[in-house]
Amino acid sequence: MRRFLSALFLLIWGIFLITNYSLADTQDPLEQNALLTVSSENKSNIIYGSDPLPVNEAFQLSVAPINETTLNVRWFITDGYYLYKDKISFASEDAFIANINYPDSKTKNDDFFGQVEVYEKPIEVLLSLENIEKESVALTIGYQGCWTGGVCYPPQKIEAKTSIASLASSTTNETGLLSIEELEINELFQKGGLALFLGALLAGLALSWTPCVYPMIPILSGIIIGQNPIPSKARAISMALTFVVSMSLAYGLIGASAGYFGAGINLQSIMQTSWVLFVFSLIFLFLAFSMFGYYDIQLPAKLQNKINQISNRQKSGVFFGVAAMGFLSALIVGPCVTPFLATALSYVIAGGSAIKGGVSLFAMGLGMGIPILIVCSLGVNALPKPGPWMETIKHSFGFILIAIAFYLLDRILPSLVSLILWAGLLTIAPIALGAFRHLNATKRLWLLFIKAIGLIVFAYGVLLWLLVAKGGGDIREHLESLSFGSFEQTIEHIQFKTIESEQQLDLAIANTINSKQTIALKYYADWCTSCNKIEKTIFSDPEVIKHLENIITLQVDVTNYNALTKTLLAKFGVVGPPALLFFKNGKELRSYRIIGEKGFNKLLKKMEGL
Repeated sequence: MRRFLSALFLLIWGIFLITNYSLADTQDPLEQNALLTVSSENKSNIIYGSDPLPVNEAFQLSVAPINETTLNVRWFITDGYYLYKDKISFASEDAFIANINYPDSKTKNDDFFGQVEVYEKPIEVLLSLENIEKESVALTIGYQGCWTGGVCYPPQKIEAKTSIASLASSTTNETGLLSIEELEINELFQKGGLALFLGALLAGLALSWTPCVYPMIPILSGIIIGQNPIPSKARAISMALTFVVSMSLAYGLIGASAGYFGAGINLQSIMQTSWVLFVFSLIFLFLAFSMFGYYDIQLPAKLQNKINQISNRQKSGVFFGVAAMGFLSALIVGPCVTPFLATALSYVIAGGSAIKGGVSLFAMGLGMGIPILIVCSLGVNALPKPGPWMETIKHSFGFILIAIAFYLLDRILPSLVSLILWAGLLTIAPIALGAFRHLNATKRLWLLFIKAIGLIVFAYGVLLWLLVAKGGGDIREHLESLSFGSFEQTIEHIQFKTIESEQQLDLAIANTINSKQTIALKYYADWCTSCNKIEKTIFSDPEVIKHLENIITLQVDVTNYNALTKTLLAKFGVVGPPALLFFKNGKELRSYRIIGEKGFNKLLKKMEGL
């Protein structure tokens, strides 16, 4: 056991050292010395050395038009520096600045100016222009900022010039400005080393509270519960650690392959093909029925002996099965695209750094696995002693593994067939687990609570059977219709037209030059869990529907990974679904790009600037 844990520790530590030393070769020697300079006087010196950066590096300014009357002024503020809100100013002789939209600021007790409003993170300021006299607008921008190490820069005046007319004449699909989040992630990759490793770890930890990770917990828990006898806490932690590290290695492989092969390979999309999902579903069904003890009765003796041999090796400490399940689960069960994952892959594809891609996504996988480790470690202590209850728990996890198999089959089966499977599972499982069994008078409230949950699950299963009888559809629509006594009440959804060819997409984007309309291009897949959730929540929201009424809504369906979908993904540097891109005047409004499920929660705020 100690050797095993030591090996895992050395693996993680070795990967961390690789990323540090591999990045050293690409840095300037003076920059390396600056990064190693440590001052006890101020924590910012740890990262930036003993001297402040030049003002144009501490506050990186960019200006770009969003439409014919709006400019986007952005400052990328380096960590350890801040910008005064009241020192920001704008002036122009070529147009009247009708409105300035500032982001929220932070109150700071400043050594130089007392209590002031400042910005410590990258910001975007939107300028609304009127009475534009020229095709090219000259803008005078004033600002002032300080370094937390105790240096304040003199007030700055910058002359910027941007062409409003280029919006109407451009026919190229330029990406324009990166989003704030993309810039922050790119900065992490430029720093590399510890900053990249910890940033990726935190990104993974944030991702752990999404549907990408939820299925992993019952999978690992089922494997642990399936051991006979139930493993000790130390062994359970070792199994959980094996699962998480293997899952992280899968993400690391995705990053490394992106850096080595570029956009030519997309492992997650490849692993979502129908035959892969079907085979993996059968594996989960096989594991589920083993929880019910059926193999002793139904399997031929020769096959049973083989299973016993595998089982005995597992008891002796062979963790290969756990590692394989963790590795494959990351690729097949929980395919998720997040801002960090998408930007990371775009960065390594552009730079060709397999090491950076592999290490960053390995660290992200470790962050995703932290809650899995905690839940499974604490869960072992909560298990009852061997007895009848232990069998009930095993049966419960058997049904959970069946649910995961159905969860995968959802992506490839017709919706009505999938609905029948779920209805059957949710009605049979509560009955088999004793939801209707007589419960003697007891003061154990937790038993009553569990029984109540079983009855609720059964009731939901009955509702699904009613939905099957109606021919399928969205259960919320039928519940709403039952509430009002008619079937006229329906939930409205936004209709996205599916792109059938690259030429069709190019033509649609080119047409926005003359029509002055905006295109919302959605990347979607049936196997994308987050996509389905977004469809039922975000795109059925009346406010979102209202904002998209005058916008052309198109979608790229990447359910089947083929030459066309591969081209349409690579065309705008999209790693995978879910994603939403906006186009106007023939090019993408890059700062409005939305990646990952969490990004869609900001959709309304994003669309206010369109």
